[in-house]
Amino acid sequence: MSAEPAGPAGPLESRESPSRRRRAQRATSEELVEAAVRVIGREGVAAATTRKIAEEAGVPQGTVHYWFADKNELLQDVVRSMVERLDRSVAMGDRPDGGATIEDLRAGLRAAWAEVSGDDPGTQLGYYELTALALRNPSMRELARQQYGSYRDLAAHALAPVLADVEPGRAAAVAQFVAVTFDGLALAWLADPEGTQPEQVIQLLAEAVFQAKNGSPVAAQPPKAVT
Repeated sequence: MSAEPAGPAGPLESRESPSRRRRAQRATSEELVEAAVRVIGREGVAAATTRKIAEEAGVPQGTVHYWFADKNELLQDVVRSMVERLDRSVAMGDRPDGGATIEDLRAGLRAAWAEVSGDDPGTQLGYYELTALALRNPSMRELARQQYGSYRDLAAHALAPVLADVEPGRAAAVAQFVAVTFDGLALAWLADPEGTQPEQVIQLLAEAVFQAKNGSPVAAQPPKAVT
């Protein structure tokens, strides 16, 4: 997105009270993203219209369209804010690249899990609703691709202190493995919190990452022909 302009203007503004207009002028894109997250958490992605998001933020509906070209762009920023929050939680301190230990990795994964499990379950469910909605709508499919691309990028960044000395292709595969495992863990926990064991999964995931880091490279096998 481009740098945020000074504030919204237009015919909608003239129909609002002075206090509401002042609120609209102060509103930032981040505040609108936070409002969208709250609406999604309570009512789901399908119900998160720009009107409801504007009401949640206490601004005219035109303010949402002022900051965002459309709802898809706003939802992209909703995903971005979640990924940035996870990225901050999983950071493994000032370890030099390649110098993180398995305990560092476990601690980072636990911190990321605490961010997920401590969040509103409705909000977490909303991210999966967002994926399903995007996959069912051709005009939104790019949003789903960007969402999961962000997850892979997050995993690669978080694992850099562990995988810096690993061959790039293998490191990328390990990062994707971590991303999809963590994503599946969150969904399983939402569906069956009593039957899901996050700590055991985290332990095994950390061990698998270090086995991949320390093991000999595995040659890629060509796909078998389907008969």
